[in-house]
Amino acid sequence: MRSMQVVMLTLCLLGGLYLLTQAPAFFMPARGNPALAHYFSPGASRLLGGALLAMAAAGVLYMRAMYYRAGRQLPGPREQRGYFALLVVALALFAAALSVAEPGANPEYRPPLDAR
Repeated sequence: MRSMQVVMLTLCLLGGLYLLTQAPAFFMPARGNPALAHYFSPGASRLLGGALLAMAAAGVLYMRAMYYRAGRQLPGPREQRGYFALLVVALALFAAALSVAEPGANPEYRPPLDAR
């Protein structure tokens, strides 16, 4: 289980750093209809990268408290407020990125051959 947490933490960290520093513009297809997509501009891409980094920071704090401390005990109220604040910041950044992203047609969508 700890190895899966490290993999997810690494993906959040590397993905967040990439989106924050490079800020690529990209289309994210809709779940129900791949012909529709949200266009993430460089600003929205940076917001998404910040959200991933906030999630990575919360993961680092949790793993440090639960696995890499001499006394493994539940976090106190101060640490729990810190986790909560990081998660609220991450959710706010995700929501801001999705609200800034413009919905529209997916330019990379190609219908299947039998539907043409």
